[in-house]
Amino acid sequence: MTLPTPLRLLILDQDALGENFINQMLNPNGYEVIKVSSTAEGILTTRTWDPDVIIINIMQPSVNGWKLCRKLREFSQVPILVLATVSDPKSIARWLDAGADDYLTKPFSSEVLVAHVQKLTRRTKFTQNNTPVSLFQKPL
Repeated sequence: MTLPTPLRLLILDQDALGENFINQMLNPNGYEVIKVSSTAEGILTTRTWDPDVIIINIMQPSVNGWKLCRKLREFSQVPILVLATVSDPKSIARWLDAGADDYLTKPFSSEVLVAHVQKLTRRTKFTQNNTPVSLFQKPL
């Protein structure tokens, strides 16, 4: 019996403290995580590492972030989850229109973050007989 391959998560975050916090929330679930801090690194890593989910952690809304989403969508359909402190409907709509698949407003629990990651990968991860694979590495 082979063990399931851990999900590969790419975290784009210019804030080292936020990056470490997110990593601490995800580590107990057995995810393979790579963290980058620039748009160029994010694009290169997406092209070369083939993540299962891209997480963009933002402190403030940014045109550069929306452009990053659009740039990623030019060559990739990897699900994108945006984590933000801003809950303004116009900002959320702009991110979703730019190509993000989901938007989660801070603060949130680790269980909610994991549930959103699972939701994004649920449609893309299947076993050979088309049965959905459990994305939790440990029991609920």
